[in-house]
Amino acid sequence: MTVRVRDRSAESPWGSGPTNPIVRTVTISAYCPVCGELRGTPRNLNQCDDGAHYSSDVWTNPCGHTDMYADVVKEAKELATAQAGESR
Repeated sequence: MTVRVRDRSAESPWGSGPTNPIVRTVTISAYCPVCGELRGTPRNLNQCDDGAHYSSDVWTNPCGHTDMYADVVKEAKELATAQAGESR
């Protein structure tokens, strides 16, 4: 599934200047990494952080497990790396 998530690890450290949210569109598994059940359906969420407006996706997994954006970014990088290895 493809979702838009805020990637705080790619942003400037807090206190170093204006907040510029970085939103990435990433592809992740449609299944919960904890239990293997289907993830919830993504929906848009408009947010504002210190005057910077941005949109990302949120979803509620029916299994009850919560996907943290940092974990989603990590999962997307791992999936992209695995797929690149398969295409060689």
